[in-house]
Amino acid sequence: MKLIKFITHRTKFCLLFLTTSVILGACSDDDNSSMGGNPVVSVGDIQPAYFGDSITVNVNCSDNVALSTLKATLRYSEEEVENVTLRTKENGNYDVKLYMPFYKDVPDGNATLHLTLQNIEFTKTEQDVTIPVSRPHYDHLTLYVDKNTQYNMTPDNDNPFLYRCTVHSPSSTVVSGKVIAPAFGDNGNQIIFGQSTDGTSITQGAADPIPFTGEAKGDFECTFNTLTYEYSPVYDPTKAPQEIQFSASQLEYDGTFTQGRKYIFSVPDEFKQYLSMFWIDPDFFTPNSDGSYTFNAVDGNYHLKVSTDRLALLVWATDANKKSLTLDNDGSGALWIIGSDGIGKPAYKYVKGESWWTDIDHAICMAQISPKVYQVTLTIGQQLDPDNVNFKFFGQQGWGTEFKGTESDHHISTTSSLFVVGDGKEHDVNGTSVKLDDGNIYLASADAVKNGETYVLTVDLTGGCNNAILKVTKK
Repeated sequence: MKLIKFITHRTKFCLLFLTTSVILGACSDDDNSSMGGNPVVSVGDIQPAYFGDSITVNVNCSDNVALSTLKATLRYSEEEVENVTLRTKENGNYDVKLYMPFYKDVPDGNATLHLTLQNIEFTKTEQDVTIPVSRPHYDHLTLYVDKNTQYNMTPDNDNPFLYRCTVHSPSSTVVSGKVIAPAFGDNGNQIIFGQSTDGTSITQGAADPIPFTGEAKGDFECTFNTLTYEYSPVYDPTKAPQEIQFSASQLEYDGTFTQGRKYIFSVPDEFKQYLSMFWIDPDFFTPNSDGSYTFNAVDGNYHLKVSTDRLALLVWATDANKKSLTLDNDGSGALWIIGSDGIGKPAYKYVKGESWWTDIDHAICMAQISPKVYQVTLTIGQQLDPDNVNFKFFGQQGWGTEFKGTESDHHISTTSSLFVVGDGKEHDVNGTSVKLDDGNIYLASADAVKNGETYVLTVDLTGGCNNAILKVTKK
């Protein structure tokens, strides 16, 4: 009897288990069908767009389960230009808004809008939409110089992307301004063209104005091409000098200079009467008959400072961050002079009582006139006190790397009969035993030079910093 009861109970349990399994299995099949969902996207009418447009596309999203996100990716020439993701949740219409960038040198074509709709079960559907894109033809551009000076640029008859205007500039060969393209069409955006901060290209939304540089002051034509971003007139060293402008509030200038190019310096009206009296560093600039100056040093970044106290234009080399340049191990970079109060630019009288100071008003940056060859021009009685010649060559504007007369990683020597390099030992100078500090530059004798004579000193590092050669030439 117990065995019969056990079998009966076991049979009932098995039947119950089988019944439950069938029910659960049926529920599971139904859930898989509904939980996966079936997301569907439907796109409204697609309108052609322009470069620089804000594109809006209406997308209908639906599913039998809750939606999650709609991702839209805009591509042009296989490159992604923008993407947005919208929270969808409910079925309905969603406006997808994207920006079509304004490209340089890109022809008309088709952009691809890739849509991905996903529900909460991670089921996705994807769809590509083609959007024709073309470059706008503006009825005008604006050359914006300042709030009081703007010029209307009109399209060229033969080139729909080229725009022209005539500017009036009686006091300068340079008209600096940004080119503004107005919003085009119903979805367009204003485009501002300017010069990149490094001065190498034209780009959008840049902080710096474009320097339109004429051959002469007065009226001249300016052009801008919205396809190629080319502009004119541009600075041509064979035709016109580049103008460097100083203002009453800004008497310093940082920029890139090119060896052999001509430059003109413009100062505020209150300083113009002194311009003819200004000393302009002859190692860096050579004056020309037309009032311009030819830049003598190698291409690079430089800082110009108008010193009203000294009536001089001082120059020194800088790095890309506008910091004073230092000497590299291979001999390139910058070479500096620090010394007694008997040497200084524009004259040593400005540094009297301030021996071996390392600030920028005392340390002298030599002009790198060719790769790894540095030059300083000194007139006896002006930049150099014949009774107090004692200076040294350094690898920076301050203490650190210095050239020595003894063997070292930075060794300097000379065959000059006028100047000598100290070796740290005692020497007989005019009958007096004098210690010549290691690496310091001295006169060979008290009567070696005379007031009014000008000497060009060059330090040649082409053989390496451990084999620097000091050469002295009388002008």
